[in-house]
Amino acid sequence: ASQAHTTRSSQRCLAFVDDVRCSNPSLPMTRHCLTHICQDTNQTLFKPCQGSEEVPCHKPVPVSLSEEPCCPLHLRLPPQMYVPEQVLAVPEELEAAPTDLYLSAAELQPTESLPLEFSD
Repeated sequence: ASQAHTTRSSQRCLAFVDDVRCSNPSLPMTRHCLTHICQDTNQTLFKPCQGSEEVPCHKPVPVSLSEEPCCPLHLRLPPQMYVPEQVLAVPEELEAAPTDLYLSAAELQPTESLPLEFSD
């Protein structure tokens, strides 16, 4: 009862760090984990992040993202396409405080007498 297809999910990564073998499981169909996949010279799905001059980085990034893939930390965003509209300056006389918009009871005194049309 031999299996023609065997899964390699239980395989450990073959990379060594400071003379200690990596304990991470290898990616499917490979012999390395995601951290060390770029050590596999035969794989073509990942490239190391180029980082920046100030901060070198070698995190594996899927090649499908771009020709020169970068990790999220070093991703260069395109220039902003949306230009916000200029905010118009509000004249000072229109910038009344909310309390200035209301009249007090003393200011509500009628200035003229109005005839009452519906009085008996």
